[in-house]
Amino acid sequence: MYKPMRFWGTSGGAGVPSPFCRCFVCENARKVGGKEIRHRSAFRIDKKVMIDTGADFVTQAARFQDDLFDIEHILITHTHGDHFNERIMWSRVVGAKMPETTMTIYFVDDAHKIVDRLPIEGNVRFEKLEFGKTYNISGMEVTPLRGVHNTAIEKNSANYLIKLADGRIMYYGVDSGYYLDETFEFLKNYKLDIFITECTYPRERPIEESVPSHMDLSRCVENLDTLYENGTIDESTKIFATHIDCKGKNHAQLEEYFANLDRGYKVIVAYDGMSIDED
Repeated sequence: MYKPMRFWGTSGGAGVPSPFCRCFVCENARKVGGKEIRHRSAFRIDKKVMIDTGADFVTQAARFQDDLFDIEHILITHTHGDHFNERIMWSRVVGAKMPETTMTIYFVDDAHKIVDRLPIEGNVRFEKLEFGKTYNISGMEVTPLRGVHNTAIEKNSANYLIKLADGRIMYYGVDSGYYLDETFEFLKNYKLDIFITECTYPRERPIEESVPSHMDLSRCVENLDTLYENGTIDESTKIFATHIDCKGKNHAQLEEYFANLDRGYKVIVAYDGMSIDED
């Protein structure tokens, strides 16, 4: 069943449970199921627009009794396979009843170089976006900002500041790492209604042990604190943690952690199938 503003996938690159892992989190997910099961990153804004379509888009569509028939725009955060699966194009041309509309896939800055190696199949086009510039896409104002995450193709991932068609301001920041100064400064000009943040490694550890390309729990909270101090988020902002791997707390433990966090903001732990507008 189609639902807008829906998390199709909330895991990091390995998925939860990871098929090669027998840690507590993965074993618990196999046993408990439900919200503990996480597929790779994808977020559906509305009928026509998605952010990322990772490795699990076929399974996700079947799981939610939904389809991608009406999708016309896909914003790609970066070119890692858990966020962009090129088979999305092939899938549009092999059915018995296929979409006739054109689907545009957006790559930001250097990520657009991947187009040179992609097969063009069906009614698909590619568009290059630039960091810091605002574009009108399907009635929304979309501005990509730099994330601290690189691939073999691009130096920086793209996080998206989006003014939705209904006027709400949303920031989608996965594979962001702790934010660049330029990102904090840019976001000072906005008060977010919806904030989606990565929490890739759901464990606390000293800041000096953090990796720059992803946020663990400690860095996630530090990042939130800075955004709160800057006025970018406040007690009314709906904050969702996503892009969560198995290296730390499970879903239930993360919910307990954020429920006990003494801050002026509240964090909701996203799960596959969650719709922001129904939370």
